[in-house]
Amino acid sequence: MGWVRCGLLAAGLLIIASCTTGTGSTPSETPSGESQRVVVTLAGNFRPEGELGDQARRAQRTAIRAAQDAVLAEVPTAQVIRRYDAVPQLALVVDAAALDRLQHSPRVAAVQQDTAQQSG
Repeated sequence: MGWVRCGLLAAGLLIIASCTTGTGSTPSETPSGESQRVVVTLAGNFRPEGELGDQARRAQRTAIRAAQDAVLAEVPTAQVIRRYDAVPQLALVVDAAALDRLQHSPRVAAVQQDTAQQSG
């Protein structure tokens, strides 16, 4: 495996590990009428792209997009900040009702508070 593929694989594994090991904080109850930014990790069997061939990579990206669509259908009030192509995640702004739906959805593996700083 070439250095670039190893680097991409390592980066993908770090992203997935940071989303599943609880390095971010779990969103607290959002007061009624207030919103908060969250990162949603989708449930499913997704693999780092470095482990996949071209056809499998395209199929996985299609599956990620479909899983994102299904989750977004559950929370129509959510504001989409970012849809990721290669990782099974969404960055959203949600109200209390949407947060509760996400936390109880079988389509969602984890919901973490988005603490990333916006630049510019």
